[in-house]
Amino acid sequence: MKALKIGFLLVVLLVFSTACDDEFERTNTNPNAVTKIDPEYLFANACLQTMRGNGNKYLQFPFATQYAHIYSGQNNSMFIDRYYDNFTSHEYRDVFEGFYYGPIRHVQEVLRLTKPGGDYENPVRYAMARIIAVMNLVQLSDAFGSIPYLDGGLGQEGNLYPEYDSVETIYKDALDELKNAIAVLSTASSADGFPGADPIFGNNLENWGRFANSLRLRYAMRIRFVSEDKSYAENIIKECLTAPLIEENSQNVVNENQDSDIGEFQNPVYSHYDYWKWKMSAFFVDWLKLLNDPRLEVFVKPNAAGEFVGLPNGISNSALPDWDLNTVSSPADNLVGKAAPFYFMSASEIWLLRAEAALAGISQENASQMYQTGIRKSLEQWMVDETIIDAYLAENENSTLNGSTGHQFEQICTQLWISVLPNAMEGWNTIRRTGYPKIQQRTAPDFDLGVTNGTLPARLRYPSSEVNINHTNYLKALEMQGEDLITTKLWWDVKD
Repeated sequence: MKALKIGFLLVVLLVFSTACDDEFERTNTNPNAVTKIDPEYLFANACLQTMRGNGNKYLQFPFATQYAHIYSGQNNSMFIDRYYDNFTSHEYRDVFEGFYYGPIRHVQEVLRLTKPGGDYENPVRYAMARIIAVMNLVQLSDAFGSIPYLDGGLGQEGNLYPEYDSVETIYKDALDELKNAIAVLSTASSADGFPGADPIFGNNLENWGRFANSLRLRYAMRIRFVSEDKSYAENIIKECLTAPLIEENSQNVVNENQDSDIGEFQNPVYSHYDYWKWKMSAFFVDWLKLLNDPRLEVFVKPNAAGEFVGLPNGISNSALPDWDLNTVSSPADNLVGKAAPFYFMSASEIWLLRAEAALAGISQENASQMYQTGIRKSLEQWMVDETIIDAYLAENENSTLNGSTGHQFEQICTQLWISVLPNAMEGWNTIRRTGYPKIQQRTAPDFDLGVTNGTLPARLRYPSSEVNINHTNYLKALEMQGEDLITTKLWWDVKD
């Protein structure tokens, strides 16, 4: 099932939010003022802001898309692409506060209302809200590392100085929470969910269960290289493979948008791109060319000469004049157009993770079959013609696993990096988790070395607002994790 059209929900939420604010101001004098909010409004808003909100938007660009080497920025964003880190007062803050003040705040209120003993106690709604909370908090942790997880987003309950949790704690709790949610949803009635207020799956609880299990697989695969937790992760992976997963594009986690002049109905990246005007990365374009990949035309707009040309990431001021930016390709409308969808998770990613698990001997599935299915699902997702898909899978050597086990692993990881688009955060995660595709250390004078000596950043720094306001807990976080540098690796980032 495709995601529900969000136009009606957005209008309802806008009107409702305004009405609530007006009523709040009159609470002391109006005995009929609204004092409770039905969880369905909060849940719908949390779902929409998860994929449309400022937190995700600013995380994707200027950070993840450049660190994943999908885009190459211009103007101020170029300094992020050059691996500098003096963005604590604005850009890092946009991401950090965008998540906490947006989807996390709203979903925490849903959890408070629907938990056992809550005003709207409902175990099914609570399970659905836990999934939304986990997907936001883990994504934020993937960006910064240790964050307020157990206490995060609880300012309305008076917790203004939340403690930070380690990345290990966050992942292990998230895996448990998803398992619990799956158990609840497996026997749940749709009448107990969010009928009419679920912009992701239209209250299809089977798809919610598939999503939770697929998210659990993603997280378990993320931590499988941590040596002391190898068996722990592999046992969870095996559990996930015995339960329903996202397999078809109709089950994708997607925010669909409209070709509209009304901002609330558009792809939120459309106006973002109109301001930043980033270019395609030479690294990404060259990989698609090397693979003879049909998605080149899906993701990249040809220049005036009909050529696909990318701009090298991190190019220095001395080398930049050698490039005519008018000849460099821009992203295609599939990524930045008004109606462009945002996919948080797609069937292709799950099939490719299954291929990786099979190659590693964790499952008995056929790695080559999983790999080809993953590529097919991605091409179908972007509506590539079936005859082109069939020919590509039959004739292109890159569409079949080949060579050594190490080479096959690189093939799978590279396809993962491509297939997760437009969710480039997962592309950056793939590079950090697996080491593929390999991002070479930059060298002067053609490239700027930033503050990392030319190596790919491993995380974002905490915003100055958090450092100043929640200083004691910030210092405790550094004791757990290490220095507040963009070179400090996360707990699961253990491969070179």
